[in-house]
Amino acid sequence: MKYLIGAILGVAIFAWLFSLCSPAGVNKTGHEYMPDMYHPITFEANNYSAYSWNTWDKDNARSKASLSQPRFSVDGSIPRGYTGVYYGDAAALDVVRGKNANNAIAAPVNGQAPFYYQNNEVERIQCEKDMVNNPFPIDNAKMEKAKPLYLAYCGICHGEKGDGQGYLYAGPAAKYPAAPKNLLGDDMISAGNGRYYFAIMYGKNMMGGYAEKLSFEERWDVIHYIRALQAKSKNLEYNEKSNTLSNIEKPALGEPTGPVRVPQYATPPPPVN
Repeated sequence: MKYLIGAILGVAIFAWLFSLCSPAGVNKTGHEYMPDMYHPITFEANNYSAYSWNTWDKDNARSKASLSQPRFSVDGSIPRGYTGVYYGDAAALDVVRGKNANNAIAAPVNGQAPFYYQNNEVERIQCEKDMVNNPFPIDNAKMEKAKPLYLAYCGICHGEKGDGQGYLYAGPAAKYPAAPKNLLGDDMISAGNGRYYFAIMYGKNMMGGYAEKLSFEERWDVIHYIRALQAKSKNLEYNEKSNTLSNIEKPALGEPTGPVRVPQYATPPPPVN
């Protein structure tokens, strides 16, 4: 009798344990034997509801909005194998791109560079003072590549010509209430390159930033393209052979060769008192 009761209890316990792994359906795994065996502890980017599996409490559950936003690297860091330096010499480019036998890691020229300025008016003014030169020379081919980038991210508000008459503001189905900045105005022509770069990084007023949309080199190429639009509006030249708009940006042809470093990105700017 004693053995019979033990056997019945054993079968009952086994049946109970087995039931913990059910019921399972077409899209359900049933009850989990232990945590983390089906639902991962990593955050799921394509989840359609607030992700709460294995977060242990409501405070750690991630919302749909946070899961859909892009992830950014740590402030001031550069991913391994990337560089934010302009190299004007073909031999130097071969080294950077890994074509040299002694170079183990290719570092794309179209890389990343830290941006040490905070998003406020004081730092914006300081950025304009610090960032004077465009680190890349005026190149017609690169400005052609920058044109669709400008039209996609800037022209829709600032206009195809840069006159502030973009589709969202002046188009047939315009919905934008605030007038975008006229980039062809004298104040914008005389504005420093840092003003444009800061706006690309953080945005301004109703405009959002495009730091995650444009790479380091693309940002400067778009600024070159805006300068070309400004020169065209004044019947001036801005191309790889001649620049009569200013004495800041340098044409590509006839420039000295060799690596040209950009010191304003290498170290943080001095504190603003």
